[in-house]
Amino acid sequence: MRLQKLGRVLSAEGDLQPVLAKARDLRALAGLVQVFFPADLARQVRVANYREGDVVLIAANAAAGAKLRLLAPTLSQFLSERRWQVNSVSIRVQPNSARQAVVAPQKTATLSTPTLDSLRALHDRMAASPARDALGRLLRRRGRV
Repeated sequence: MRLQKLGRVLSAEGDLQPVLAKARDLRALAGLVQVFFPADLARQVRVANYREGDVVLIAANAAAGAKLRLLAPTLSQFLSERRWQVNSVSIRVQPNSARQAVVAPQKTATLSTPTLDSLRALHDRMAASPARDALGRLLRRRGRV
C-alpha cells in the first residue's frame, strides 16, 4: 500500500485524528530542529515530544546533550519566531546503538623530517607521563624511536 493511500485511510478514521495531528506537529518541529542545528549535531538529536510549550529533545550521547543544553535558549527563540509556542526546551540523553552517528574517517597527517626530529627531542626532554607515552607511540608508528 502506498503512503498516500495509507494517509487517506488513517485520516478517514476519526479516532486517529489527534494522533495524526500530533505526528504532523512533531514532524514539522523535527524539520525546524534539523535546520537550526549544524549538520553534525543535527544527526545526534531527535524530537521526542512537544507538549504545553515544552519541547523534549533526545541526545545521542552526553557530549551532544551538553551542546544542546547550551543552544536550548537560542532554539527556543528560533522556534518562537516561527510561531511555535515554546516555553522551554528539555534535553534527555539516551544513547541508542541502533542510531549511531556518522563518524568522521580517521585523519592522517604527514609530518616532515624536521618536525619528527623536534618531536623526538621533545620526547627525550619530557618526564615520564601519559603525554610522553602518547608521543612515544606516535614516534614509534612513524619509525622514529
